[in-house]
Parts: sequence; structure tokens; C-alpha cells
Amino acid sequence: MNMLKKKALQLIERQLGKKGIVLEVRSWNPSTFYEVDLHLPGVDMDKWTSVQHMKTKVAEYVYRDYTPASWDAETQTCTLYIDASHDGDGSKWVAQLRKGDQICYLGIGGTNAKPVDGKQILCLGDSSCVGHFLALEQLVGKGNVAGALVIKEENHRAEFTSYFDTLLEAIPPKLSNNIDNLHNWLKEQQWGSNAIYIAGNVPMVVGLKQKIRSLPDFDAAVKVQGFWW
Repeated sequence: MNMLKKKALQLIERQLGKKGIVLEVRSWNPSTFYEVDLHLPGVDMDKWTSVQHMKTKVAEYVYRDYTPASWDAETQTCTLYIDASHDGDGSKWVAQLRKGDQICYLGIGGTNAKPVDGKQILCLGDSSCVGHFLALEQLVGKGNVAGALVIKEENHRAEFTSYFDTLLEAIPPKLSNNIDNLHNWLKEQQWGSNAIYIAGNVPMVVGLKQKIRSLPDFDAAVKVQGFWW
């Protein structure tokens, strides 16, 4: 990164940077998935009408978007669910977080994932979408969100199933790519008048949307959110 960009980021961080406090960090087994409980002073979570994203500082001049989920507006707390299976700045950052640490973020903003009047929502994604879909479920209400998340680790699938009271299913990667894994799962479902939300790896999101739209008699609304390449 050149000096001009560094100075611009420093200026943005000074003007817009906010602080959060790490209340707890829990890693799943193996330690490639984390739950991070945060206190975010001054954040009015009652105003959230769509799934949010936090632009979070994970290294010098490096930011990643994470979804605040499982929030409590009264205590101004939430949880980040972070897939750390890829060797990147975000994975290194979350692995070294400890209770009591301060985090820096540049703000919280909405996404296009929100309740759809009169429709249940069917979610399709990978392990990077856990927080995104749990946040959507919190907005829509339990029983109104179902779907499948491809989660590679058997222990992680077990932890997801035992920990969360949800209609979302953790499914194994039976095939070599998640487009086919999720497409095959969907073909066995009755989607009715559901809206379909796809999120996760960008090529997967694009490819799966194309396959879904080619299904016979398919006329549901499809929304997408790409997280990583």
C-alpha cells in the first residue's frame, strides 16, 4: 500500500473509528471457527431492520466486514461468528483475540438481507455465513428461516446443531464444490413461496444463483451476498 493510501486510512480511522470491548472468545474444535462476544457502547441496535456489517480492523491498514449477530439492544452486546479456516489477516486476528481486548471498527451499516413481507426465507451458504443467517433469523423470527450451510468439519456441524435452536441445517460437503452440494440439497426441498438468500464465497453465490434460476417452475425471489473469493 502506498503512503497516500496509508495516510487516507489513518485519517478515516481517526474520524470514524469506534471501539468495542471483547467480552469472551470461544473457539470450536478444531480452532478454525470462533465466536466473539462484544460490547459496543453507544450502538442503538433497536434500529437494525436488516442484517448489519461491521468494518473491523484486523491488522494495520486492513479491515474485514463481519456480521454482528445474537445481539441484545439493552446491553449493547452482540456476537461475531468468524470462519477462520483460511490463512488471512482476519483469521490471524481472531485467533489472538482475548477477553478484555479492544477492537476498532469504522462503523456499522445495513445489507440487503432483511425480512420479506409474507414470505419465509430459505438460506443457502457456507460456514462464513453463520452469523449472517443467524442475524437474519433474529430479525425475521424463529420458524421463518430455514436452509442449509455447508460446513466441512464434522465437529463443527455437531456444535452448530447442538448450540443453535434453528431450522438451518449444517450439511457436509459430499461433493467437491458447494454449488452442487447446495443445489442438490435444494432440489429435495419444497420452497413454495419462499424467498431465497444465498451468501458466502462469491463464485459459489453467482454459480448457485444461476443454477437455481434454471430449476423447473422456479419463481421465488433470490437475494445474494458475496463475502470472499
